[in-house]
Amino acid sequence: MMYRKTSPRIQASSADLRLHRRVLLIVCAVLLIATAILTVSVIRNASYQDRVKMQLSQRMYSASSAAMDEVNKLGSIVTSNASARLARVRQHIYYMEQLNDLSISLTGNRLAPDDAFTVLNSDLETFEELLQQSTTTPLNARSLLITHLQALQTVLNQQ
Repeated sequence: MMYRKTSPRIQASSADLRLHRRVLLIVCAVLLIATAILTVSVIRNASYQDRVKMQLSQRMYSASSAAMDEVNKLGSIVTSNASARLARVRQHIYYMEQLNDLSISLTGNRLAPDDAFTVLNSDLETFEELLQQSTTTPLNARSLLITHLQALQTVLNQQ
């Protein structure tokens, strides 16, 4: 039997090949782990944005319901607590605007259009002017305010 001698050059290249395979295997493993971590992060971020949007939407709906309750308590007759009720309605509308701005900051999406708040504030101004004049009943302004609050709730329900 004859043994063939291998040259040192071939042996060195075989060791280099094994080293390259190990390095390639380690790089692939690191890339696979990084991809898994990135996928989990993206899924969590999307879930977070959905939860934030839902939570803010629920709070805005609750605030619009509270504002509607205050408007419904306003009677057809001007009473001494009417301006206090209007102030609470104004607070609820301001709170809803802040929630809308917060939603834009956190998720990039509006919960309600800015025009809705402009219209609601305009309705409040009209209602307040009618209360100060106290020559006419503010029933039309009250029903308009309720209609716009209901429209806002409809927009929130559609999301």
